Formats: sequence, structure tokens, C-alpha cells
Amino acid sequence: MTDLKLEDVKGIGPKTAEKLREKGIGTVEELATKRPEELAEILNISKKAAKLIVNDAKSMALDRALTIKTLKERLEYKKQRECLISTGSIALDNLLKGGVHTDAITILAGEYASGKTQLCKQLAVNTVKLGRKVAWIETESGTFSVDRILEIAKANGVEIDLEKDIFVIEARDITDPYKQFLAYELIDKWATENKVDLGLLVIDSFSAKFRSYFTGREMLPDRAAEEARHFGFLDYIASKYNCAVVMTCQVMDVPDPNLQLGAIVKTGTRKRIVGGNVLLHSGTYILMMHKVKMDEWELIVADAPDIPFKSVRFRILPSGIKDVRTR
Repeated sequence: MTDLKLEDVKGIGPKTAEKLREKGIGTVEELATKRPEELAEILNISKKAAKLIVNDAKSMALDRALTIKTLKERLEYKKQRECLISTGSIALDNLLKGGVHTDAITILAGEYASGKTQLCKQLAVNTVKLGRKVAWIETESGTFSVDRILEIAKANGVEIDLEKDIFVIEARDITDPYKQFLAYELIDKWATENKVDLGLLVIDSFSAKFRSYFTGREMLPDRAAEEARHFGFLDYIASKYNCAVVMTCQVMDVPDPNLQLGAIVKTGTRKRIVGGNVLLHSGTYILMMHKVKMDEWELIVADAPDIPFKSVRFRILPSGIKDVRTR
């Protein structure tokens, strides 16, 4: 089958095709997976017209948009595609089967000073070491530190190009969850147009703006719907660029002793992750972090598709994330 172009689909002319490409829809296969309602909104056309376009795209590219794989093909695909980003700690890497996985969403949850942002900075340095680029969305002022990135890089023999390796959207631009979503779209557009080999996208923190914007129980359905929209797009980015999407999430206290026991069973701590069921169901890996003593932290695998409920301790040094035995 010859390569298909958007213009080959009935109802798609050059101007419409360009508009679709601006929205990140660059192939007939991608067009075939869109909902008519979504396409109608993008092109400002009727739902009926959008449905005809989607159906024609499906008829042309269904066998390309979806594939059926054998277990052998699945294993070979994963082996070729999977890229692991080291945490800096051998013990942590062993626990995570090599490091933080690409083509996945990893949630780092914990209270303040639990090491979430420090681990993200180490991952950023190690992504650059792999020769790939990093995008960082800061939603809480002052959490991203260029000096700290450079300190970790220098200690680990990694040279950071200040103009080419790590790109940041600052907290002052992220005023609410909707601006946060726009940040994902901007990064996708930037990476596509500039052919960026995006290896890591950090959102620090994912839950901060949701927590302050959606207040009160009556807002829970709206929060859940917006979270689902975010995770849907982040999953798309993780797959499109084969990058690791790593987000930090806040936690909250569980006053009831009985409910605390339930939290311990699920997360290994007495805290509950802010974000509800949508967040818990959407993360590929859910990792809980907390400080256990003055110079030691603990990471607990609360949920993962291929790792049992386990934990390991690590240290945070000027040189970054290291094993407990490191001095």
C-alpha cells in the first residue's frame, strides 16, 4: 500500500490538512482514530461532516491505525522501543527493572521534602546523558533550579547545553489546570515542528493547580473529567515520542485510623494521593516517596504492571540520587 496523505481523505483539502497538522494530526492513521465530535470542534464543521471524514479515513487506514500482535511480536517491539532512564541509584534502578520507563506515565507521590523534585532533576540529567531532550513544566514557583541541575550534571560528568538540552515552562505561566493542558499542547507542537527527540517530560507538580482550582465536593466530577483529558493527552505524548512522562503529585492526610490502614495497604504510607480514582487508574507506575530519617529516603512501588509491591531506600546528596551505602 502506498503512503497515504491527509489530502487523500474525502473532504480534506490542502488548507484543512494544514489545520489538522497544526493540531498534531499528521497522518491518515491518526485521523482515523479521532472522534467525530473532537474533529468537528477542531475544524469548526458539523458532526455529520466530521463523521464522514473519519469514516473515510478508517476505510483507508484501519489496518494501519490498529494492529494485532502475537506475544513474540509484542516482546520484540518492547525490546526495540523500550528506553530506561537511570535514577542514579543502583538499588532504585534494580527495583524498577532498569530505571524509569519510556512510553509510560510515572507518578511520584509524597509529602513535601520527600525527594520527588530531586529525583526528577536526576532523571533530567540522565536523559541528557542518553542524548535526548527534556521538557519541564513547573506549576509551583521556585521548584525548578538550574543551579541544582548543573550541580548534579557536573558531579556525574554530564555536560548540559543551556540552549539545547532542557526546556522549561515556568510556574508563572501555569495559572490553572487549563493552562497546564495548553502547556502539553505547546510542548507537542514545539517537539514536532523542531523534530525534537523528547526523552522526558516532567510535570512538577501535576496536582497543585487541580487542588487549588477544583475546591469542594461539588467540583469532583469536573476535576475528574479534566484529569481524564490531561492523562489522555499525556499518554499520547508518551507514545508519540517514546518518552517518559514523570509527574509529581501531592498527598493528603487520612484522619480516620481505619482508613489509614487501607492507605498503608495500598500505598505503603498513611497518606492518600491527591487526585482521586482517575489519577490512580491512569498512571503506569505509581511510586510513593517519603523521608525515613535525616539522610535516607524511601521509594515504594505502590502499583506497577510488572513490579511487585516493594520498596528500597536511597540518599539525596549534592551529587544527586545515590545508594544508601554511598558516602
